Order: sequence, then C-alpha cells, then structure tokens
Amino acid sequence: MVTVIILKQEIMKKTLILLAALLFSTMYTSARRVVFVTVDGYRWQELFSGADSLLIGNNEQLKANYWKTTAEERRSLLMPFTWSEIARNGLMIGNRWKGCRMQVKNKMQFSYPGYNELLCGHPDDEQINTNNPVWNPNVSILEIANNTDRYKGKVLIFTSWDRFIHILNEQRSHLEINTGYRHSLSPNPTERERLVEKMQDAAPRFWEHERADVFTHEYAIEAMKSRKPELIYIGYGDIDELAHMGDYRLYLEGARTFDNFLKEIWEYIQSDPFYKDQTTLIITCDHGRGCGKVKADDWRDHGTDTTGSGETWFMAIGKDIPALGEISGDRQYYNNQVAATIADFLQIPFAPKHPQAGKKMEF
Repeated sequence: MVTVIILKQEIMKKTLILLAALLFSTMYTSARRVVFVTVDGYRWQELFSGADSLLIGNNEQLKANYWKTTAEERRSLLMPFTWSEIARNGLMIGNRWKGCRMQVKNKMQFSYPGYNELLCGHPDDEQINTNNPVWNPNVSILEIANNTDRYKGKVLIFTSWDRFIHILNEQRSHLEINTGYRHSLSPNPTERERLVEKMQDAAPRFWEHERADVFTHEYAIEAMKSRKPELIYIGYGDIDELAHMGDYRLYLEGARTFDNFLKEIWEYIQSDPFYKDQTTLIITCDHGRGCGKVKADDWRDHGTDTTGSGETWFMAIGKDIPALGEISGDRQYYNNQVAATIADFLQIPFAPKHPQAGKKMEF
C-alpha cells in the first residue's frame, strides 16, 4: 500500500514538472520582442545600388573599395550583410527603380519631424517643424509600450543625437534614454560599459550634440546582453553628419560601418535564446537626401528645397517577417506606418488621434 502511494506521488510530481515545463515553453515561444533601428539620412540610392557613379568620380581608392560594374555587385560590396542576410531572409522596401516607394508624410523632411513621424505614427507640421530642443507633445510607441503591464520597464533607448531627450519627451515619458554623451544608465554598469564610458570621454567630440555611433552601438549591444530589453530602439547618426560634411568617402564608410552594426545585432539575436526566433528586427531612416537632379552636390543636404529628401526605405527580418526579399512593383508605403507596425508586432493597442496617423504596413 505504501509503495502504491509513493508511486502515485512520483507520477504526480513528474506530471506537474511536465506541465510547468510545457507552460514555460509556451510562454517563451509566444514572446514578442522588437529591435528597432534607425539610421539618420541614409539614401535609398546607395542602399539599393551601392556607390553612386556621379559621386565616386575618378577616385581610384574609392573605386577599388566600392566600385563594381552592376548595381547588384556594388550594393553587396557596400553592405554585404544586408544583401546576404536581410535580402534573402527578410524584406526590403523602397527601391524606386523597381516601382516600390516609401515616403515621409511630414513636409519638413529633416530629422526631428522625421523621428516624430516614425515614432509617434503621424506627422505634426504645426508643432514639430524645427530641430530645436522643444518638448514633443506627441506620444511615441516606445512610451505607450512602456506604459503597458507587458513591457513596463522593458523598453530601452540608445541614440547618438541628444535631441531624443525632447523627441521622446523624457520629462513626461520617463523612458530610459542613453543618448548624446551620457554614460550608461544601468544601475549596475558592466565592466565593458565602464570601458565604453572611458573611451567616450577620451575621444574627440566632433559634434556638440551627437556622439559617434560606435559608442551608441556598444552601449546598446551590452544592454541586450546584460539587461535583456524586450523593446529596444537604437538610433544611429554618423551617416547624416558625414554627408553634411560633403565627404563621399566618409559617407560610404559610414554605410559599411552601419551594415556591420546590423550584422552584429542580428548575430547576437540569433545567439541568445532570449531573442532567437522571438524577435523582429526593423530598420529604416528618418528622411532622404538630395538626388542630384538639381545640382550634383545636393546629396549633402535635405529639406523641402532639396528634391529627394522625402524618399525613404524600410527593412525587416525575424519573427513574423516573410522572406519576400526586395519588394518590387507599384507599392507605396509611408513612414507614418512604422509605429503602428511595431505595435502590431508587440500586440499592443496603438491608435493616435490624428487625421494623418498611419496604419500598419501590409507586406
């Protein structure tokens, strides 16, 4: 009799363990995480065609590093990870030569209005029409996510340009924003974060309000490893600054570095069980640049007076993303759809009360 009781207890114990394991497995595999990446002012022309023949000129060193006969070869040379991984296993939007277009809705066509549109889901030309440090009255998808029970305290932001303090309205949203020349905001900085802080402090500050992307990137990667955010936003800025300087070599180097950043992010996602098969990586930009139709050097600039400044692009790979590759045909997308798309991936409500609020993207 005692033996039977013990046997029943053992069976019960094993059953409970199996049920617990099944429940944990179900919760784990149904998790939804998003890594949202933006790069400031990177043209769709280089993304889809590589180095521009009109801008590379007769510079032999540039040709050796970036020039090939076909657009397909050039773009793979410039951004090897993007074209070997994202193009094969994800999707890419915005190649206007193939009929697929992405465009901003805001009329300003520069950074603050562009990020407001991306993050808040609609343009706001009346209130957001400058890059000045004004507090954004609009609420971002990051703030909304952080105010849900599901993602509270699991949202982290890492950007190079310190204007995101205002774009994301830090004083209202209470989001954790590591930006500009700030140090790690972790309550317990890792050894690597302390090293990044030391290097950031010692490096020349080329821009008053924007640190080099390498520091932003290192902070973000280390936070993914040590703090496991479920929604992380990483905003890179070097490419826009280098373009404004008018040095096409540096601009191309910035593009290749950005591609390396994406590679490192994706490889880490794939290596960590917390993120692998549960994470969507979304990449886009805030505005375009001049396209050379008016004057050859207008690629340096952007804004309403510079043709091409409203032309953007979008890429995604990972959970819930079909492997469509480079989307072609007569398709039109807008930057005001990105926030709603992120909300859909996270399965949280998002309905800005604005007449130009975008709906989620359909692929």
